[in-house]
Amino acid sequence: MKSTALSFVLVLAWSLACGAQNKPSEACRFPYDGWATPPGQELRIAEVAQGAKLLAFCESAKGCVVSSAAPGSPVLIYRESGDWTCGYFPTYGGPAWIRSGELRIVPYDPQPPSKAWEGIWAGGEDRVSIHAGEDPGALRLEGSAQWHGAGGNAHFGDMKGTATPDGNRLHFVENGPDSCIIDMTLLGRYIVASDNMHCGALNVRFQGIWKRAGR
Repeated sequence: MKSTALSFVLVLAWSLACGAQNKPSEACRFPYDGWATPPGQELRIAEVAQGAKLLAFCESAKGCVVSSAAPGSPVLIYRESGDWTCGYFPTYGGPAWIRSGELRIVPYDPQPPSKAWEGIWAGGEDRVSIHAGEDPGALRLEGSAQWHGAGGNAHFGDMKGTATPDGNRLHFVENGPDSCIIDMTLLGRYIVASDNMHCGALNVRFQGIWKRAGR
């Protein structure tokens, strides 16, 4: 009887230990500047396959903060650790962990035709129109962005010009090295954008995950 009870206690302790080890114990943080392509790596976008739990601030002594993600929510993948994936969730508003099995990778063409870029793209307060330019292969871009602070404080930015894609990358320079510069990567039905912080007033950014909003 004592042997059976001892065995039960040992199994329970082992199960609890495994459960604790199965949760991330470190923070999910932005690598580099968050949106830019890490050196030697490709950007990857995934979508939440089903309603799932997100875990953030896992390095805290109190343990992870639990949130949720709706099915179809996009995530910019940073890295994997065991059964978990660390990435940025726009709907959550920051980086968090999610079980890797609850994600589906979004396929993309590394050499998409110029037509694949065309349309109106939106994400957060960004809205950018991309259409065929006058020169062969070139694209014409025009967009606006906003940032809203406390007390109704609002800042605005805009961009306009042309750029030519290189594979699924687009490097937009508005008027020279000190002007608005935006790097974009086309990943299937999403664009991941990162700017140089010179595209508008304070805190206005053309960056994040954009999704097609029209043609």
